Amino acid sequence: METGKIDNVTFALRRSRRKSLGITIERDGSVVVRAPLDQSRDEIDAFVAKKRIWIQQKLSQKKALNREKPRREFVNGQGFLYLGRSYRLRLVENNRQPNPRKLQNSTAVSLKQGYFQLPENEKKNARQHFVSWYTVKTEKKVRERIPRYDKRIGVQVEKLRVSDLGHQWASYSRNGTISFNWRSVMAPIWVFDYILVHELAHMVERPHSKNFWRIVARVIPDYKEQVRWLNENGANLDL
Repeated sequence: METGKIDNVTFALRRSRRKSLGITIERDGSVVVRAPLDQSRDEIDAFVAKKRIWIQQKLSQKKALNREKPRREFVNGQGFLYLGRSYRLRLVENNRQPNPRKLQNSTAVSLKQGYFQLPENEKKNARQHFVSWYTVKTEKKVRERIPRYDKRIGVQVEKLRVSDLGHQWASYSRNGTISFNWRSVMAPIWVFDYILVHELAHMVERPHSKNFWRIVARVIPDYKEQVRWLNENGANLDL
């Protein structure tokens, strides 16, 4: 991956078969410039220089949001998000020794009676169990919501996976796989649906072109509200 720096703006450069230049500010505050394969470096640098004030504004916003990100600990009363709602953690007694092989492919976390519950003796593995729980719930929710949108967009999802995508909410690969970040199911369902529709639209139109956004807007007319919500609250969707 190429990198560059204009004034005090450092950026990563990713080239692809897109038609236009674009800039993304990732959740961690990194700047990514996306460019066509044949775009000259001088044109790219000029584009970044023209956008540097906008970039600085976005970086300042990200920095402020990340400062406000709460630190979650796996203790009684700590809140954890699911579909936009916070549920408190309740550590429960469990005198039985868990089967390591069984836990490897499942999770000790459960959501019951308005509380996340976790056996006290699994506290040391709490994050692992929460990630497993969110992973299962994300896949289930994606499969549940796909029938609401796939025919409206004119696509068919054949391959789906859920993993840790870092600062991406989801992605669509050239082999036809839609990948979802397990953190995405922490967002409200109307935001979760936007993430799904965004990737379904990529199955029709790869780059973020005007046609791509027309496809998204046809299904979610107010999609800019979801984008704004993710920009303002995305840093909080984590463990």
